[in-house]
Amino acid sequence: MKKIEIITEDGRHLVADWLCSSCTLPALGIVVIHSATGVRRGYYHAFAQHLTEHSFDVLVWDARGIGESGTEPVRSDLAKMRDWGQRDQHAVLKHAKTLHPHAPLIIVGHSSGGHLAGLTPLTASADALILIASGSCDWRDYPRAQWPRLLAIWYVAIPIVLAIWGHVPAWAGLGHALPHGVAVEWRRWSLTRGYLFEDPTLDVRGYSAYAGPLLALSISDDQGFSPPGAVQSLLQRFSRAQIEHREISADLGSKGRIGHFGFFKQKNAILWPTVTHWLLNQVEKHKQDDYEVS
Repeated sequence: MKKIEIITEDGRHLVADWLCSSCTLPALGIVVIHSATGVRRGYYHAFAQHLTEHSFDVLVWDARGIGESGTEPVRSDLAKMRDWGQRDQHAVLKHAKTLHPHAPLIIVGHSSGGHLAGLTPLTASADALILIASGSCDWRDYPRAQWPRLLAIWYVAIPIVLAIWGHVPAWAGLGHALPHGVAVEWRRWSLTRGYLFEDPTLDVRGYSAYAGPLLALSISDDQGFSPPGAVQSLLQRFSRAQIEHREISADLGSKGRIGHFGFFKQKNAILWPTVTHWLLNQVEKHKQDDYEVS
């Protein structure tokens, strides 16, 4: 594993890890993993290592304001959630293509790492897209039982926390402090019918521009973050994609639980072949298509 630095168009320095499957033989493809909100890249290392064992090279990275990409105190960091999709994801995908210009490019987006993916036009050039526990955050797309909790978070908890601390501290529940602008934008979108797709200041054409294969994995006990309604709401935005949606039963997880974050934990490695088998099939189809064209 090699630590690298990626510089965005607006000059932010992102820290990433490059996990090489062989470093001597050509990889079957390069996988870029977009993290969930506030999740450091190290959380995905075990899953990334699994992918390298199946001949994929992997790039995992910290978004601005998160982990080692937090170049200044979180209280004064000017990052916004849109920056993660528009600028950071764009820079990371661009760098990935320089590492492997001719290898298939695969994007794995976890939670917000998936629902922000269409904000960069480079996503449309990917050869495969995998969304794991990723959906819209519009509270109306959640089960009614979740509505009081969500509305209390967005209308009460977040405004109070921001007023007192100026950002969302790590102890608030995500495991990493969130810059003020990230929290404000996430809250505003989540209270808007249609989520970020109804923000007139965003260019969301990248979602419908992606026309490749898309595997969406939702988790049966993930009702508080990405329940079925939220996942379907997001998938509708990828209107030209070849979508395959699978729900993974929590019974398959360790002690019968998976939740929003559990898929990537080592104890649930039994679930990972769902991704690798699908990817290997996509690589084989890609080779066949290339052969037919030639």
